[in-house]
Amino acid sequence: MIPNIRVWIERRHGELNYHLTQLLTGHGFLKHHSRPYDYNQSAQCPVCPSSTEDAEHVFYHCPKISEQREKLHSLLHEVMTPENTTRLMLASESSWLAVASFAYSVVTRLRVEETDRR
Repeated sequence: MIPNIRVWIERRHGELNYHLTQLLTGHGFLKHHSRPYDYNQSAQCPVCPSSTEDAEHVFYHCPKISEQREKLHSLLHEVMTPENTTRLMLASESSWLAVASFAYSVVTRLRVEETDRR
């Protein structure tokens, strides 16, 4: 996700937080990540049964968060992809904040869904 670590380290804006870390690393409340710890749980996306619920699927493709994703794309004036995420975040402070807000909303939703499931 971070193709040029030097540019990332020398950025002039943006602080990493828990929610952005979940986006960038694919950890957290994703079924793909938590499945090894819960053998009764399927890694399938509940909305897209033919897809694994991993970070790329949820953040970039899954229709369950299409509304938040479309809002993000509108704010960025560009479609966010795995290949351009860090470039968009580094482009400006407002873009960083837009991606951070998106990550917060998605991770919070996943956490609520996981809590409700248990």
